[in-house]
Amino acid sequence: MLLRFLHSTFCNAAIFAGILFFVMGYVIHLFPPKSTKSWYGYRSFLSTKTPEMWRSANEYAAYISRRIGVILMATGVACALIFTSQTDWFLYITVGAVVAGTMYMVGDTEWQLTRHFDKDGNRILPE
Repeated sequence: MLLRFLHSTFCNAAIFAGILFFVMGYVIHLFPPKSTKSWYGYRSFLSTKTPEMWRSANEYAAYISRRIGVILMATGVACALIFTSQTDWFLYITVGAVVAGTMYMVGDTEWQLTRHFDKDGNRILPE
């Protein structure tokens, strides 16, 4: 029974990573990390500059993570319904979606930080 599931198309990276991204985003949204010393949270060079940047980065990354999780789960289910077996293309699509989603989350969060904060970590006020 377990081997049958492991070899089915419903056992794929996009579904598992999608669930992980959604849960991670939901947990960080409900319980935001208090400081950069927390064991969880979105951690990068920019996000750890100031406490305000840390809060903003984690808030935005949690939002993006939930959205990417839903997209990854939908991609995984669609691939599971389209493909009849775990072929090379099936793996390229499901794993590629996870890599692209991860890169998007990091890139977009860093871009948001550079748009809303200056190089010293002070918030840029809209004109």
